[in-house]
Amino acid sequence: MDSDGVFIGQICHIEAAEEGGERFNPNMTNEERRSFDNLMLMCYEHHRVTNDVGKYPKECLYKMKQKHEEKYGNFLDKIIDKIKDYGIDDNYQEAENCLKMADAFNWELGEAECFENAKILNKLLAKIKRLPPETKKLLSIMVSKAFNKAHYGFVIPLREIEKATLLKQKDINENLEILERNGITHKIEQDDDGAYHARLCESDEGWQYWEDIKLFCEKRDIDLAEITVALNFKIFDK
Repeated sequence: MDSDGVFIGQICHIEAAEEGGERFNPNMTNEERRSFDNLMLMCYEHHRVTNDVGKYPKECLYKMKQKHEEKYGNFLDKIIDKIKDYGIDDNYQEAENCLKMADAFNWELGEAECFENAKILNKLLAKIKRLPPETKKLLSIMVSKAFNKAHYGFVIPLREIEKATLLKQKDINENLEILERNGITHKIEQDDDGAYHARLCESDEGWQYWEDIKLFCEKRDIDLAEITVALNFKIFDK
């Protein structure tokens, strides 16, 4: 391709297609002469340059073809191998016992109950680790601004998020769609005052863990990103 994107490649024979051509091999059949193994793709300039048989014998061109194909062959496979789903994060630490969380709130729970809480939080971790990096970061801000609104639950004030992040409403909504699809928030709602919010989901067992996670981080002076971005759920353990 030239700089304007015009295809200028030419299909060239290494050993000539016809008698009298460069590197013609009388022992080849016509089928062999037009086979892929005897063809190279070159620009016009190098097609002409390689007509110098003394400088470019057949062995030289076969070697050039091989090196070129090794470098550029299977390019699609190489591109695919480099594609990574950044929404699948393998760097995470699951909770084991949640005893530190229980101590922070003076919950009088037995070890078995704390271990059950760890299992519940690890289900949440499984949802968060699938999120795109941008959504994980925004989630930490959303939880930090969330509050318990009477008759609605633990909600994210969307107007405040828009002002705090300087993100456009469209961008916030796109991330909220991802969070809703992964079972982290409910659909956007409008309250009686006309304000829009998104309610954070509870666990299947009815535990509003997001509110407790926020309070725990405030008590222990922990950045919420440690939970939603670093995915460090061992922070709840002793």
